[in-house]
Amino acid sequence: MTYVLFAFLALICSVGNTIFNRISSHKIGSVLSATIKSFFILVACFIICACFGHVNILYSLSKEQWIWIGVLGIITIIDWLFYFLALKRSHLEAFSCFESALILFLTNLLFVIFMIRTVTEGGSTLNVVLFFTGLALLLGATLFAALNKKINPNTKIAWVIFSIISATALAFTLVIVKLKLSDVPSDVIAFHQMGIVFVGCGLGLLFSKDKKEIKTIPWKTYLNFFISAIFNAGLMVFRYKALACEGANPSIINIIITLDFVFVSIATVLFFKANNKKQLTVLILLVVAGMILSALPALI
Repeated sequence: MTYVLFAFLALICSVGNTIFNRISSHKIGSVLSATIKSFFILVACFIICACFGHVNILYSLSKEQWIWIGVLGIITIIDWLFYFLALKRSHLEAFSCFESALILFLTNLLFVIFMIRTVTEGGSTLNVVLFFTGLALLLGATLFAALNKKINPNTKIAWVIFSIISATALAFTLVIVKLKLSDVPSDVIAFHQMGIVFVGCGLGLLFSKDKKEIKTIPWKTYLNFFISAIFNAGLMVFRYKALACEGANPSIINIIITLDFVFVSIATVLFFKANNKKQLTVLILLVVAGMILSALPALI
């Protein structure tokens, strides 16, 4: 089960990306954040391609592969812009809980639509029931995170809408990689994907008021963006490698990578003073139960 190893490597990168992403981008315009980060990730992905000896095949893709990578890049632009919009407008604990549970729910839902026999390990009645029960619990967790006033004191719902758009876009990128680009090296996919994102966001920055912030960004913020980009590049490459492995179960991959949210939330409950520990505990239990039930078809 090589894909499990790649998924755990992606998990480690996801934790680092989450931490430095929030440090670097919380107070910066969404278009500028996406532009800076996509540039650093593009550089990191090129270095990874060079390390794996894939530079010579960067432009030897088929016409169909180019089309799907183009679609992937456009969807990623939508994902990132709305992610940063949601991050700036939300209460941080609510956003973390909601985004993680929603991504897991949507990606599993799409994979069960397109690959039901794969994610339910054969499509038996028991496995389908377990899987959909897990999906129902994950959906419940997203509603609990968005509507519970102790977790989310923010009365505006704009961030919820932005977060739904972002999570939906990410879910579709994973489906595209699994179904249409599994025969392309993961670092090559990530490089071209980030190239499109950087060009798209850079063009958007020219017409955005965010460009006025460039001169006021401290060097430490750029450093945090760079560190975040390294982790983000690793997350993309290892996640795509895991999805491309023969016999890989996309649901298991998603669950492993989403463990970063569980670890961070448990640490918040145990070690930090918070007035919403009871609500966070309930939310963690909902997500973990949904993860376990979704994973059971591959484990029994």
